Amino acid sequence: MTTHPPCFLILTVGTGTAGKESNLAAGLRNTIEMTQPRKFWLIPSTNETSTTTADLIREGFDTFVPWSDTQPYLSIENPDSLAHSRSLVRTVIAVARKQLTSQETLIVNPTSGTKQMSAGATLAALDEGIGILHFTIGKRADGVVITGTEQIEAFNASEYFAERDLETARKLYQAGSLVAAASILERHPELAAQASIAKCCHEWERQNYVEARRIASQSSSESLVRLRPHLESLAIAAKKTEADPLIVADLLQTAEVWLSRNDTETTLTIACRALEMGLRLALARETGLVEPYQVSQIENLQLSIPLRERCVNPSRDGKTTILGLDNIARILQEKQNRIGESYFEIRGVRASVAIRNELMHQIRAVSSSEAQTALESISHMVEPLELPRPPHRPASL
Repeated sequence: MTTHPPCFLILTVGTGTAGKESNLAAGLRNTIEMTQPRKFWLIPSTNETSTTTADLIREGFDTFVPWSDTQPYLSIENPDSLAHSRSLVRTVIAVARKQLTSQETLIVNPTSGTKQMSAGATLAALDEGIGILHFTIGKRADGVVITGTEQIEAFNASEYFAERDLETARKLYQAGSLVAAASILERHPELAAQASIAKCCHEWERQNYVEARRIASQSSSESLVRLRPHLESLAIAAKKTEADPLIVADLLQTAEVWLSRNDTETTLTIACRALEMGLRLALARETGLVEPYQVSQIENLQLSIPLRERCVNPSRDGKTTILGLDNIARILQEKQNRIGESYFEIRGVRASVAIRNELMHQIRAVSSSEAQTALESISHMVEPLELPRPPHRPASL
């Protein structure tokens, strides 16, 4: 005897096919006794024979659950309609599920009934995430199972659910919905490696390099194992007070990823972040200045008087000042640094910064051409920095 306690059971009930050695009601009663559910529901059709068979099946079982006080079954009115059968079985599943405890399993046995009833019940179980389907099998005569030879053939749908969810997660990942992809994959322990890719890349794209490194360090994904050294370097670079060429290169790569998804606002915003980091890196290399910028250091740069007055705007402590992008670029320009000159010469760089500022204060969208121009012009501007080439990120799950 095969048992699956503790469980609930939902059985479809047909009219049965005549056979010398078969009795549908007895066969389904044997099915219930083998399964030993704590509660079970029967779903016959409205056909009188089907309803009478259901009455015989439930007789003497105190574990049978009537549909209501006045209605023993929620019956299928059109047993030849797959859609109707599917919808009705989903309704019964929803009611049964509410009564389950955390230790119990809900089983659907769609063996009996028209082909449409069985197919509809199977689809309903898969729709509702029912992990176990039972089919009553046994020795056959006249095309039907011989009563008394019944056995339970169990189908665990977990592999099906995992395959289905992996396909959905891959589409979400390609579209840039990394958090959604990870949340779907986390339902399946066997897909932990793929889930870690989605989670790691999500943190990576939002420049949370330390967390991305942590996820990669604990992942079994070959893709992330390969990227561990790079993420380690990014995490270290992110902790530095000065700009780092690895971060600038990473930001430009991230902007490319967002552009491939046609997320134009994010593309432009991250490209401008790379621009700012690139300017600060160039300033550090040219003058040695790193944040926080000291007033005394700026005064020692031998800048022109107008530029020095623009840059020296002491903060409350009287010792430090804030340098915006234009002022950093003007300092570099006066020092005849190619980065500073390019900031003003390359068409599209300052326009992209202006658009970024508008996004902070106005309601406006960024066109594909504006995003493309921002990425291309800023990438061209920082070329003299000779940035490292980052490794490719996982293109898929």
